[in-house]
Amino acid sequence: MENIYVISDLHGHKNAFFSMLEKINWNENDRMYILGDVIDRGPDGIELLKYIKEQKNMKLFLGNHEDMMMKSLTTSADMWMGTWMFNGGDATLSAYEKLSRQEQEECLSYIKSLPLYEMIEVEGVSYLLIHAGVKMEDGSIEEIPKVVEEEDALWIREEFFNSHIISSYYIIFGHTPTGAMLRYADSLPEEQRKRCSQFQIAFWNHRIAIDCGAAYEENLGCLRLNDLKEFYVEIKK
Repeated sequence: MENIYVISDLHGHKNAFFSMLEKINWNENDRMYILGDVIDRGPDGIELLKYIKEQKNMKLFLGNHEDMMMKSLTTSADMWMGTWMFNGGDATLSAYEKLSRQEQEECLSYIKSLPLYEMIEVEGVSYLLIHAGVKMEDGSIEEIPKVVEEEDALWIREEFFNSHIISSYYIIFGHTPTGAMLRYADSLPEEQRKRCSQFQIAFWNHRIAIDCGAAYEENLGCLRLNDLKEFYVEIKK
């Protein structure tokens, strides 16, 4: 049986990621969708990028950290490098500079190829997979996947969290650690606020938040879509 997993925001924590693969009994018949931000803050972002790139049954989506890296290294705009470094890019840059020229080119080419989002169906349920979220507008909810703006896909927070619109599909996203959702998401029910305070996956209004705070040495969370079983690996501080 093929198991379908979704995970996000690894943020350079290679050991936690491989511990997660062991915990879920990962094998070649499974599929994993990774919703961006595998680099920065933690030490092993480049190693994770290289590993995921070679796995036929793993699909990585563009996160704002991969986007910052690409723009910092391929444009002349100094603002991007400053923004990237401010957001924990120093370890990634150091590892990138140790790569051969060919490896650097392959790394950037891979990042440029990453999709912003994808709609999938598992066990008859539809899911929109995306890094940060989408802008929810009246009268257009079924059209949203066709008109996603890059800035929203990579950076959106409150406008997506607190929209009164509830889609017919489930939107799975990362970007904002669930512990930080307490500050941004006024629409969270009380039982989900408790889960967020423990850096667990949050479910509300057909939204599923799966960034469990690995960037801040909390948890790495993973969701199996076949049965919505949750898996966690605590980041060792």
